[in-house]
Amino acid sequence: MHQKNAHAVVRRKNARGPKGLPMPLGSALSLGFALSLAVCGAQAEELALADMSSFNLEDLMKIEVSSAARKQQKMADTAAAAYVISQEDIRRSGATSIPEALRLAPGLEVARIGSSGWAISARGFNGRYANKLLVLMDGRTIYTPMFSGVFWDVQDTFMEDIERIEVIRGPGAAMWGANAVNGVINIITKSARDTQGNLAVAGAGSEERGFAGFRHGGQAGEDTHYRVYGKGFDRNAAMNSTGQRLNDDWRSAQAGFRMDRKLSGGDKLTVQGDAYKLTVGETVHANTVLTPPYTNVFAADDKANGLNLLVRWEHRLADQSELTVQAYYDRAQFSAPKLSDTQNTFDLDFQHRLSPSLLHDIMWGANIRHIDSNAGNTADIAFTPASHAYTNVSAFIQDDIALVPERLRLTLGTKIERPHFGGTELQPNARLLWTPDGANSLWAAVSRASRTPSRGESEARIALNVIPPFTPANPLPFPMQLTTAPNPEQSAEKLTAYEIGYRTLLSPRLSLDIAAFTNHYRNLSQWSVGAPVLNFAPVPSLNVPFAYGNATSTVTTRGVEVVADWRALEWMRLEGSYTHLLVSTPPPDSANTVNFGDPGSSPSNQFALRCLMDLNARTQLDLWLRHVDRLNTQGQAIPAYSALDIRFGYALSKGLDLSLVGQNLLDKRHAEFSESSSLPFNYLPRGIYGKATWKF
Repeated sequence: MHQKNAHAVVRRKNARGPKGLPMPLGSALSLGFALSLAVCGAQAEELALADMSSFNLEDLMKIEVSSAARKQQKMADTAAAAYVISQEDIRRSGATSIPEALRLAPGLEVARIGSSGWAISARGFNGRYANKLLVLMDGRTIYTPMFSGVFWDVQDTFMEDIERIEVIRGPGAAMWGANAVNGVINIITKSARDTQGNLAVAGAGSEERGFAGFRHGGQAGEDTHYRVYGKGFDRNAAMNSTGQRLNDDWRSAQAGFRMDRKLSGGDKLTVQGDAYKLTVGETVHANTVLTPPYTNVFAADDKANGLNLLVRWEHRLADQSELTVQAYYDRAQFSAPKLSDTQNTFDLDFQHRLSPSLLHDIMWGANIRHIDSNAGNTADIAFTPASHAYTNVSAFIQDDIALVPERLRLTLGTKIERPHFGGTELQPNARLLWTPDGANSLWAAVSRASRTPSRGESEARIALNVIPPFTPANPLPFPMQLTTAPNPEQSAEKLTAYEIGYRTLLSPRLSLDIAAFTNHYRNLSQWSVGAPVLNFAPVPSLNVPFAYGNATSTVTTRGVEVVADWRALEWMRLEGSYTHLLVSTPPPDSANTVNFGDPGSSPSNQFALRCLMDLNARTQLDLWLRHVDRLNTQGQAIPAYSALDIRFGYALSKGLDLSLVGQNLLDKRHAEFSESSSLPFNYLPRGIYGKATWKF
C-alpha cells in the first residue's frame, strides 16, 4: 500500500550535534539515523507538519488496483493479496531499477545474483529463471517463452515515470492466463498528461558509477499529450569473497515515448514504445570441453537490444459498457557465448466489460499471440528446430456478483488457453469478499493455474556439465558429459491454491493486512536420467541424458504474509512486513529422477521495516531495514543477511532535489543467491551514490 507525496511544512529551530563528536564523511550515513531521531524527539513540540498528516490511512482502502480483476477497483474491494508500490515509495527507497523497487513488496522473494542478475518470485520456486510469475508493463507481457521467465536486466523504463507497481500474490491465471501461477506484477507508467514539462536526473556513486535521464512532456492540441525520454546507466560489477571485482558490470541506454489522446465520445487512444541497447559482462564456464582441463573459463560481454510498440483504444458503448482493444509488437535480440536469439512477438488483446443488471459486472475477452523465435545454436545450448514460429490463443470470462450489495460479493471466472507447447488448459477461480464496513474486509479464494512448458523444455538440448575421468563421481577412464534432452510431449504444471485474507484499519493511524495460503503443485517439471550412450568422436566419452518430464508427486507450500502501516507521528510513517514460507517437497519419484523446485531456493522468513521521516519543509530521512533467512539453494548454503539502506533528501530550491543514498550499510559485502553448486558466490558490496533531480 502506498502513500501520497509527503512534503512537510515545518517550523523548527536550528539544531547542533553533540560537541566534540567527530563527523567524518564515512560516519555520516551510519550516524544519521540516531542523530535525526534525537533531534526530532527533542523538538517534537515545535513541529507543525501539514502534508503527511493530511493523508488519512482510510485512503489506503480506497487505493485503486487494476491487476487483480483487469478493472479498476478499490483495495478494500479486491479479493486477493494485493500491494501497491507508489512512485513516492520508489523515490524514497533509493531504488534505481525495477528489480530493486520490487523489494518493497511483501511476499516477493527478490535476490540479487550479481550486478545485473536477479532471482525474483512469489511464494516459492525462486531462481534466475523463475517461471511462475507473470510480469506486465502497461499491459505488455515481458516474459520470454524460451524459459517462461523474465530477463530482468533488459526490463527498464524512466523510473520517475512509473505511476505504481501492482503486485498480486497468488494465482491470476483466470484473468491473465499461463504463468500467472504464483503472482502477477504489473508496472504501470503515468499518462502523458501527468508528465508535462521537463525532468532531468543525474547521479553517480561507488556502485552506481553513473546514470542520467531526461524526459520532456508536451501538448499537441487540446486533447493530445505526449512525452519522450532517454536514459542510460553504468553499474559496477559485483565482487568475490575477497572483495575483487568480477566481470559482470552492466551498461544500458534506452529511449521511449508515449502519446495519450482523448477522442470523441470519451474514447481514449494510447500509443507508446521503447528501444534499448545494453551490455552485461559475464564470466563464461563452458561445459562442453571433453579434453583436459575439461572446462573453459573466459570473460565475455553479453549484448542485447530490442524495441516495442503498443497501441491501446478504450471505447465506451451506448449502454455504458466498456471495450478495450490492445495490440503490441515486441522485438528482443540478445547475443551471448552460449546462446543467441532473436524473438518477435505480435499480440492482440480484446476485452469487454458490461453490467446487465445492478447485481452483475461481467467481463470477457480473448487474446492471440504469435511468436517467431530464431535461436543461434552453440555447442552448449541448441534448439531443434533453430527457428520456430507458433501461436497461442486464449479467452476468458468473469462475473462479479453482488450477493448482498455493498457487503458480500462472489467472483466466478475462468480462462481457457491453447498454447503451442502443452495441451489446452482451463484455469478457473472463485473469490468471495465480505466488507461489513469501510474499515474491514475479509476475502477467500480457490484457484487453479497452469504453467505451460517453455520452448527450452520442449526443444532445447543443453550441456550441463563434464565430469573428468578417474574422479569419485566418474571412475571411468573417459569423461562423462551430462546433457538435457527435450520433451515435446511434456504437460503443463498445475497449481490448486487456497487463500484467505483480512484487511483492517485498527485506528486512523494503523492499518493491517494479512494473507495466508496453501498451494498444491502437480506435474512439476523434473529430469529423468536416461540410458548412457558411449560416443567415440571427437574423443571417447559417455553421454548421460536428462530428459524433461512431469513428476507424479505433489509439492505443497504454505505461508502467511503480514503488512502493518503505522502513522506513528504526524511527520513519521512506519511500515513493517513479515513473510513466512514452508515448502514440503516429497522425495523424487525414483532414484533416476531429479525434481525441480528446490525448497532451499526460497527463504523461510523475511522481515522488512521502513521508516519515512519529514524532518522539515526541505529535508527527508528514510531508512529501510531488511532481513532474509539463509538459503540452501543448489546444494550451497547462503547465510542469512540483514541490509540497511538510508536515503537523505534535500530540496535545494523549487524543482531541484538532491539526495544521498547508502545501500547495504551493515556489512562490507554479502551474497544473496547461488545459481550453481559448481560456481562461487557473487557478493554485493556496500555502496553510496548521490542524485540530483531537476524539474523545469
